[in-house]
Amino acid sequence: MRPALLRLLKRPSALSILDSLAATPIGIEHLESRYTRLRCQSRCAREVSLDETKGSSSTQKLGTTLQSQGEGRPFGFKIYEIELSNEKHSSVPLHRADNSHQTDTAGYVRNCLWLQQEQLEFESDIGHTEDLGTRLVDNSAHRHDFELWEDLLRFRQRHYGDKGTQDIWEGLTVRLDGVKLPVAGERADFFWQSFVDMALKRDLFLKDVMEYAIDIWHNQGACWNQLYQQVVGGLFDLGMKKQAMKWHRKFQGCGLARPDEVVKVLPSAILPKNLPASAKSSTNVQRPQTFHKLSSVRKLLISIPGHQIYGRAVLTLLQHGFGEDAITMHKHLVRYEDHPNTLDELQPLMEYAKKYGFREEFELLRDYAKTRFKEEFAAAERGMKATERTALKGAEGSAAKGKPFKDDIGARLFATRALNFDMVIGTMKMLGVSAIGPRTVREMAIRAQNSQDILDKLRKLRQSGISIGDTVFTRLVQKLAAQNRDILLSDLLSSDQHPDVLEDVELQESLLVSYYMARDSRQYNMSLAVLAELYPNAPDLLDIHFRKHIAAGQFDAASKVADELALLGRHLNEVSVDYMADKVLTARRMNSRPPPGKLLSTAGEVMFIFKILQRVVPAGGYVSAAFWVELLKRLGMSNKFDELRECCLWLTREYSPTTHHQRGKPWDPSEPAAPLPVRDDRMLRLIFSPAMQHAIVHWGFMIRVTSKSESKLAYTDPTSGTKLIPWIRGFLLLRELEQAGLGLRRWAIRNAARARLAMLFSRWCPSQRRMTRMLRRNNPYSLQRVSADILHAWGDSALFHGMEKENAKSLVNPRRTKYSFRRTARVRLPRKMPR
Repeated sequence: MRPALLRLLKRPSALSILDSLAATPIGIEHLESRYTRLRCQSRCAREVSLDETKGSSSTQKLGTTLQSQGEGRPFGFKIYEIELSNEKHSSVPLHRADNSHQTDTAGYVRNCLWLQQEQLEFESDIGHTEDLGTRLVDNSAHRHDFELWEDLLRFRQRHYGDKGTQDIWEGLTVRLDGVKLPVAGERADFFWQSFVDMALKRDLFLKDVMEYAIDIWHNQGACWNQLYQQVVGGLFDLGMKKQAMKWHRKFQGCGLARPDEVVKVLPSAILPKNLPASAKSSTNVQRPQTFHKLSSVRKLLISIPGHQIYGRAVLTLLQHGFGEDAITMHKHLVRYEDHPNTLDELQPLMEYAKKYGFREEFELLRDYAKTRFKEEFAAAERGMKATERTALKGAEGSAAKGKPFKDDIGARLFATRALNFDMVIGTMKMLGVSAIGPRTVREMAIRAQNSQDILDKLRKLRQSGISIGDTVFTRLVQKLAAQNRDILLSDLLSSDQHPDVLEDVELQESLLVSYYMARDSRQYNMSLAVLAELYPNAPDLLDIHFRKHIAAGQFDAASKVADELALLGRHLNEVSVDYMADKVLTARRMNSRPPPGKLLSTAGEVMFIFKILQRVVPAGGYVSAAFWVELLKRLGMSNKFDELRECCLWLTREYSPTTHHQRGKPWDPSEPAAPLPVRDDRMLRLIFSPAMQHAIVHWGFMIRVTSKSESKLAYTDPTSGTKLIPWIRGFLLLRELEQAGLGLRRWAIRNAARARLAMLFSRWCPSQRRMTRMLRRNNPYSLQRVSADILHAWGDSALFHGMEKENAKSLVNPRRTKYSFRRTARVRLPRKMPR
């Protein structure tokens, strides 16, 4: 197919002829003769060697002869010769062993190669020392033509893969001598990346590549800038830590292991990217302990004295989701006198420690920041206090400039019927009054005739140089008067609330809820207007409406408010989430299932909160792991396994690690720690701890099965169609969670399975719960059936290490602790081991 396509492409196309005619218009009568000359030129071109350039004597003679036969105009399109392929390597004369034609251009030769598939195959076959002098690269004119080398390497990789890459490497280093690859540019990246990728698969080949690179470094003083990262980092990615440390020491011996290069391989040194196939399919893939993960990193840093990489190292670990490792790395770097340069470099780590509950570490980091950055920390605190003072001044307004007399005196002046407004203003000007309080404003507004009269009096006060302050009450009076809301203004002026009380947010919110539940619309509207003045932003007011609906038991309305916030790109704040949890969830005793709720069932309470949090978390809200665990416990204890499965799958997908790289804003001690843009798997590990995985297996057995309901409750495997017992649903859920990205703890699941088998078949009953005694009494299955279905659902026959066949008695009678003996009544049941 390809030779036929090449022959078609070599033919003079009609487009080329028309293009030439358009460029040099001639009469139509000359077309036949011109096309005849085209055929003549094509035949004459066969006699010219491809190795001769356009400027050689034979080519010039041919051009002169052809032009002398016509008008002397050259053709505007290329003429390609259709060569016969009956002879292998028919175009070998492309080059000669002598150097008589070294003036050939490399581009002309490469164009010829690309047009001839067989020639390119022949030229790229240089992985040996046979037929020296018969390839283009053997010629000194093309030996250092790296564009030609790139074409040969790409062709060889495309057709032969790794074997082709090795052939080109052998040609560079064995067949030829003195060829040095470039170390900068895109072409250099392609060469070195190709050879390093190949070298990571073969240790001997890696040794050759490194010796070649070190030789270039010694001779030229230059090296490929990604060599250390690709070699050492690539070995770490493959899990070959010993080899990575070995080559790190060699790089260090040559002076190529710089601190900035070490930072780039930190994520690979902590957690390999390319796990073996056996590890990927394992059900017990889990991250190693922090101490073991950072052992290689410590060795790397110890070998480089005087490193100053704190900011880049910690930020790199946080961006890749290794927050706990970053905390440990902080301690290690500080021990070796590698400190952060500014407070901003420490800020992301402090945010992580505060967000994920590392209280002790956060306090240590805070104390370290106070000691290390005294001036910056003090400046941040001073800025915080200055902001508070500015806000306080803004709230008090210009009333703080001077208080010539008390607010109650001004109120009495305006309340005196014998004094009109102008007389009071004149008296104040004589006394040098610069500001009046909210009580004085209230009495003045009460004596006004309407809203317009209030605005006129306020304008006269400003013209007289008397300020009314900037409080919630005065702002509301001006706003309601300007909007002609006379009813609401009258309610505000006649309210028994002191003007200072309007500044209390919690009190106003409680009044709003009380008026809403009492259906007092006028007082409700007044409290809503006050809160709207306290919260000028609509999303903040929506939080209050959400809490209002929760307090009133209107869960559908509260859900609509959460939807509205989501449409605005906002989420409920932590106060609203805590309020919802306190009001919706029914209190329960420890180790006991929750009692039925007043308005919703136990599962209904949990699912309502869960659906609200499904809008909060994706928008950036924070929910503690302990709260998620409590929700799952309530579902599991209530035997709501379908709802439990839905929640577990969503949590696993939502908190799976992500990679958003964003630097945090400057740290302010007054502000709470903002959520980091990168999530690691710490939240998943806190929620689905070994105890939770143990509980999921236990909750899967909380279904009553008798001989009559056995067939009705049987679970059908969708793949094989096998009928399985319903108690394996916990194992199936754990496998689904594993596929969604959760790391399972095999030992915890094995212990849970053995505990359930002991509950059903052991000599002594390990529980005093009525549910477990009922399951044991009505159990219609044999040990062989239960263990076989568990292994089938788990997908690994080695879960029990073959004990179900070799030693079933030990399998169902695990060792009991002293606490277990104290907890149970040691009542021997009249049930024997099934045979």
